[in-house]
Order: sequence, then structure tokens, then C-alpha cells
Amino acid sequence: MSREIGDRYKCEKCGAELVYEKPCPCGDQMQHSEICCSQQMTKVG
Repeated sequence: MSREIGDRYKCEKCGAELVYEKPCPCGDQMQHSEICCSQQMTKVG
């Protein structure tokens, strides 16, 4: 799944958050991962 403007991800371990300010240009078939503290971040709302 591609990432859109405003998509938010949070690290459940340390609380850091990532917010996409630009859409990801990769297609839906491309694997994505947001890693923090050696684990996948969780999508927020």
C-alpha cells in the first residue's frame, strides 16, 4: 500500500511519530516499512 500525505506512524516502544509530508511515489506492489527501535511502527488513525 502506498503512503499518502498526512499518513502517521507511531513507535509503540519510544513514542516517536512519523508523518508523511509528501506522497510516496512507489506503487502498491512495493513493500513499505517504517522501522523504529527495530520494530514496525503502527499506523495512527
